[in-house]
Amino acid sequence: MELKKQTFLYYQTVLDAVSAPEAGAEMIVPDLYPDMARIVDTAGQACVKETVLRDDRLDLTGLARVGVLYRPEGEDGLRKLDVSIPFNHVFDGRFPPNSEVHCGARLLDIEARAINPRKISVLCRLSLHAVVYAPAELSIPSEVDEPCEVKMQLCDAYMPVAVKSKGFTINEGLELPASRPPVDELVIALPRLEVTDVKIVGSKAVFKGAVLLELLYLSGGEPVSAEHEFSMSQIMDMDGLEDGAAVDLDLRVTGIELDVGGVSGDPRSVNIALHLEAQAVAYMERQMEAIVDLYSTSGHLKPLLEPLHLTALVERGTRRQQAREMLEAEEEIRSVIYARVCLGPITRLESGEPGCEAFVNLLYLTDDGEFRSMGQKVAVPSGIEADGAMLMARQAGQVTAAPSSGGIELRFSVDFSFILTRPERLLAVGGVQEEEPAERPARPSIVLRRCHSGEGLWNIAKRYSTTISELCMANGLEDCAEEAPDGQLLLIPKKR
Repeated sequence: MELKKQTFLYYQTVLDAVSAPEAGAEMIVPDLYPDMARIVDTAGQACVKETVLRDDRLDLTGLARVGVLYRPEGEDGLRKLDVSIPFNHVFDGRFPPNSEVHCGARLLDIEARAINPRKISVLCRLSLHAVVYAPAELSIPSEVDEPCEVKMQLCDAYMPVAVKSKGFTINEGLELPASRPPVDELVIALPRLEVTDVKIVGSKAVFKGAVLLELLYLSGGEPVSAEHEFSMSQIMDMDGLEDGAAVDLDLRVTGIELDVGGVSGDPRSVNIALHLEAQAVAYMERQMEAIVDLYSTSGHLKPLLEPLHLTALVERGTRRQQAREMLEAEEEIRSVIYARVCLGPITRLESGEPGCEAFVNLLYLTDDGEFRSMGQKVAVPSGIEADGAMLMARQAGQVTAAPSSGGIELRFSVDFSFILTRPERLLAVGGVQEEEPAERPARPSIVLRRCHSGEGLWNIAKRYSTTISELCMANGLEDCAEEAPDGQLLLIPKKR
């Protein structure tokens, strides 16, 4: 007898790791620049440039670009220094062939200090998140090639069925409004990315999104911030994608190029080339029937049971959390020029709740006409208490920061996407062994047997080598009955 199985292809997660390395560099102030009197602020962006997946390791390399604003000696206004800091990191593991890598980098915090008026040291704290998906197979016993009695059981499986990455570039032009001063020098451009819609068309994922570009630049020696929002849309081919799948799609910045003025030389015009990578995982919820027992009324079959380890979906969704924080300042604040929020990895907060820490950096102008900055960490609870839920945090909407009594009032929102699953273990028939019939004492043609509470008709039929259909027919039971009526005297006909 041959047991036939139905095979489903999916991806299993073989690595899901977060690391917080530091990367630093020292830089000499160029001869054309004046000496530094005081460092005012730093802002930057970290990008993953290359991933190399080997059998036993994942090599990740990237670049952090930092703009340092400082007050020069003997001059009014601010100057800017550009510092590029390469970084690399290794994630150890065991990675089968044809595995797919999704990873990203965030620049959480920057510390810059002046070693002397002509030399600075910059230290970046990064957050690197790497996920590796390996192709796998799930085999479910579904039928046998010879007549016998088969017991089937429904089971649910929630699994990634397609994993894909796609790099693309968006070219956009930005025209500053007349209310903003012209650009002398760009300090930093930080894009915030949002996926607004994902649709499945055949084997393609069609997604739309929005980019909110936050610019910090110098004009006449003073820092100025500006925002520019534009939309995008892309099509991604995903082998294994099926109707009914749920696609989780994240966008990562891999590089950004800015050109002030362009061909026209207009200082209010900025040409943007934004290099992005879309990382998508498609999940499918399947309901399958597996053979969990079998026997023959005319022979002796022994089912060989094997465990099936499955994952069932409980709930998935998104919960938005509002964050509001009062940041204290020693001086009176005239205006807030720039506010940046970078979300750290998902962790257990000091309160014991799952959530993330938001790394906040503010550049502001005091009543005395001095430019200063402050940084602070803000804990953002997810409001999701389910143990084992897979969480992801994304900043939502705009950051607002305004002077308030004694400091700055900060407000921002975080969307926590979650997938809650539960593990399930099912004993299914992994094979069938035919045995020589054992001698058994003769039994009468008809047996009367009283049913016990919770006793199933399957076990009774199997024990007496008959079928559920014969039991139901002989006792006037519904043919679809599963449990024997408690206390009822059953008539069990002899099958063989």
